[in-house]
Amino acid sequence: MTSGKAGRTSAWIRTVAIAGTGLLASCGSTIAPLRPAWQQDSNLFQQGFPARAEQTTKTPHMVARVVYATPEQVADLMDRQGDVPDRQGGFARMGDGTVDLAVQDVATGKWIESYLCGGILFVAGLPNQAYRIVLKNRTPMPLQLGVGVDGKDLQTGRTASLGRGTLRMEPKGTLTLDHSSQGPMLFKAVRSDAVLFDTSPQGRTGLIQVAVFLAEDAPSIGPEKLRASQIAPLGLFPIGRPEQYR
Repeated sequence: MTSGKAGRTSAWIRTVAIAGTGLLASCGSTIAPLRPAWQQDSNLFQQGFPARAEQTTKTPHMVARVVYATPEQVADLMDRQGDVPDRQGGFARMGDGTVDLAVQDVATGKWIESYLCGGILFVAGLPNQAYRIVLKNRTPMPLQLGVGVDGKDLQTGRTASLGRGTLRMEPKGTLTLDHSSQGPMLFKAVRSDAVLFDTSPQGRTGLIQVAVFLAEDAPSIGPEKLRASQIAPLGLFPIGRPEQYR
């Protein structure tokens, strides 16, 4: 037989457990995603007011690096990289996941053999093979890109840099690049392993660098805090947790 006080305590525990389970299920079904930290800002000033730093900075949020060479050279380069190569069947998630990137053969439309290794996308391409770069914006914000290929700016033909370019990707949009200012994009012969170690803004033959910036006209978003629907009861982690960027 359970005493009155013990019975009341047991009933209270059961009530709390049932309520917690209900709230947990509710959190899992209504949880809203958090935006990545670099898209948040405490100042909502625009149009006549100082723009937030991410909209005007000259430093890219991330740089996606692609190294290409013949299949034999790519194997040697990945050995020197000293990381585990992960073969890609299409798009590779670059950097913190802001953009996905893939390289496609123009003649066949097939994805070219590529491996993600040590944060670099290694692409097995033959000299004079025509290719295109396909990029996906995984964020809900517009992006601006500066693209350098073989040491040259894709749009102007001048010496490449990691500066803010005029190429634009709409929120959740896709951008395909198959021409430079000098014509169709063709793989060149890579003469040395130095391409693996070149992180200079201008780059060199065999290196493609995509500098990613938040677009200047991106809408301001204030700092986000966990809302009630995102706080799990009893300190438990909610089902359907917010998407996080690497």
